[in-house]
Amino acid sequence: MRQFQTFKSVVEQNSFTKAAQVLQYSQATITSHIQQLEDEIGMPLFDRLGKKIQLTSVGHELYGYVLELLSSYEKIRHISSDEHTVRGELRIGASETMTVFKLAPVLAAYKNRYPEVTVSLLNDNCIPLRERLHTGELDIAITLEPVVDDPQLSTEVCSEERLVFVGGNQLAIRSIEEADGECIIFSEKNCSLRRFFEQVLVEKGIRTQNHLEFTSMEAMKQCVASGLGISLMPYISVEALLQDGRMKIIESADDEHLMFFAQISYHKNKWLSKAHQKFIEMLLGHLHV
Repeated sequence: MRQFQTFKSVVEQNSFTKAAQVLQYSQATITSHIQQLEDEIGMPLFDRLGKKIQLTSVGHELYGYVLELLSSYEKIRHISSDEHTVRGELRIGASETMTVFKLAPVLAAYKNRYPEVTVSLLNDNCIPLRERLHTGELDIAITLEPVVDDPQLSTEVCSEERLVFVGGNQLAIRSIEEADGECIIFSEKNCSLRRFFEQVLVEKGIRTQNHLEFTSMEAMKQCVASGLGISLMPYISVEALLQDGRMKIIESADDEHLMFFAQISYHKNKWLSKAHQKFIEMLLGHLHV
């Protein structure tokens, strides 16, 4: 099973080195697992093209079978001798804002109630999280973004979260329509909030050449609070800074349309164990409050 899991990871990462990092194996172990599979099958699974690798036709065929086998193996691992026992593995992905402001108490309560479940949490932007649902790297993703429209995912909207334009408390402008020429504080390009923000600015005719880009929401908040520029952020993430007077809200003519949605997503073909089901139930109960 370890060899099949290694093979799956190498395919998904398209790299022996990255697979080793994900699985926390040495690269020699990864190479050994693949060689053992190739020896067993009697044919190469990858073409080694310099530093790049590419699946052979045999590798493509094997990958489909490995996905089926690992799915069945996961079901076997979740079998409980007692129907009231919840055990297994839970791989969660969440955006930074959802983790900090919504998810922490749910995870604490879940771990306390179901100690036999191994929980792993990955923080990333919404778009990469959904990609990881498609590859099977994650079981569940909790995101804050526009309503997801993906036919391969089951998604439930849990709550609405207001977005606000913010600047430092010494900022002279009062409305976002006056912001042309101001420094814009952006998140990463593969972030749903970044794409939404850029679209709003384009619609308002506000230039974005003068901008800074950050990978951390916390870094963005501190830069805005220090007067470095303006940004668009979830209200829940800046509420404390607004109350302390370190930030101020910049008015907008279309405030009612500045809304994101907290959502839970998982792949439609994903088998949900009791561990998955209990976590989703607990999270929905918390977010719907």
